[in-house]
Amino acid sequence: MLALPLWLFYPSDQVWQGWLFLAGSIVAGLCGLSVLLLTAFDIIFHPRRGARIRPVRAFDIVLGLGLVALSLLQLQDYAGQLPV
Repeated sequence: MLALPLWLFYPSDQVWQGWLFLAGSIVAGLCGLSVLLLTAFDIIFHPRRGARIRPVRAFDIVLGLGLVALSLLQLQDYAGQLPV
């Protein structure tokens, strides 16, 4: 979530800010992937948990996809700033 406020000030001339933005984007993407993988593992190996856990699984899927999508947008923005 650190990459979100940095995205407002990106691109800037400061190199450390670009690396911090890149690191935050990568960490957010990895966290989103881990949430999705853990949710998939739970769905596969514990399919009969009942109706009470469905909203939690839905929240996990939406949160994981949101983190991955936001991270991909930030990484795409960062890649557009790299010199050719």
